[in-house]
Amino acid sequence: MELILIVISLVIFFAAEIIFFKFFVLRKIEYSLKFSQDEAYEGDDIFIDEVINNNKNVFVPWLKADIHASKWLQFANTSSSIIDEERCVSSGFSLKGHQKVTRRWYTRCAKRGVFTIVNTTLTAGDLLGIMQDSEAFPANTRLMVFPGVLRLEEAFFSNKDLLGDMMVKRFIMDDPFIIKGTREYVQGDPLNRVNWKATARMQKLMVRENDFTAKKGITVLFNIKSYALEYIDVKYKDVIELGIKVVNTILERGYGMGFPLRFGTNAGIISNPDEMIFTDSISGPEHMRHLKVILAELILKNHLDFPEYIEKNYNEIYDTQVYIVSAYLNDEIIEKADILRRNGNTVKFLILNYTSDAVSSRGMEVFLLDRNTDFLKEGEYYGSGKTNKA
Repeated sequence: MELILIVISLVIFFAAEIIFFKFFVLRKIEYSLKFSQDEAYEGDDIFIDEVINNNKNVFVPWLKADIHASKWLQFANTSSSIIDEERCVSSGFSLKGHQKVTRRWYTRCAKRGVFTIVNTTLTAGDLLGIMQDSEAFPANTRLMVFPGVLRLEEAFFSNKDLLGDMMVKRFIMDDPFIIKGTREYVQGDPLNRVNWKATARMQKLMVRENDFTAKKGITVLFNIKSYALEYIDVKYKDVIELGIKVVNTILERGYGMGFPLRFGTNAGIISNPDEMIFTDSISGPEHMRHLKVILAELILKNHLDFPEYIEKNYNEIYDTQVYIVSAYLNDEIIEKADILRRNGNTVKFLILNYTSDAVSSRGMEVFLLDRNTDFLKEGEYYGSGKTNKA
């Protein structure tokens, strides 16, 4: 008889325990998640504060928090699971009555973009682990990550600088009007840069070495397509992400030199996905930040073939240094860019693939990506480096 009473008592206790925790374990739980800053740069280390507050007398034996974030936010000192573009980071807690726990996650921003953590799933249960209850708690925290910068002269070489198996690096942003000195002639240098007085004095062919551009502004046109036959969605995303860093580097340099800047691309942004980008030519910190926001929000979807995009906007571009950043180069792009050149612009191409399909660049300088550049081998942060897929 006593044994039966003990069994019945245990059953009643376990049933009461399960029912009690079922209805009360997640009641009066407060949860918040917040980035340490609203903006960061690619490669920056930031932190995320996670706060859980148990506002009741009942203790919570165990609680698991699953943070649903982008896979490009790399959490330090933790294991996580990745499905498609999402990273799930799990952690465990045990909360006494009216206990508040704060956990700080150190996080690396591995890629540019706008990252939002909408909610976190909290799962809690009873002492025996028989019962558990889950609920999504809103986080609604947002981080904008601006693209990184590159050492352009180490990443690209000019098609005029191929000397057998040797590649001679040169400044990508130079100026035919501001002369900073002379140097010895290198094959591929235009003859109109020959300094005849210095040549006579040195008894060898010398050319003027020019400084940065003295045009009235800098315009960067970016082709969002990763290969010519692509339709809407970008296939080789690592190539285009590299191109975004190239664009940001050119704009950063132009801003540092005080020039008006314009940026255009045949893609939209998160805040305005249906419209292609073609900004005004403006200088100053506010405009530079606006350009960085555009690059952070850029969507990898094509709206219009790049030659048509250039034709749509070339009447607005004059007396400026134009940099065309593209994964590939063909005769159609060359033809439209040549119109820009005839409008009084200086045009240079920065091609993200090693080769070009164009028959002639019509005198416009083409810079090709050096596939042996070190930053292309640094893994997830700068992409796989296999940029010659297209």
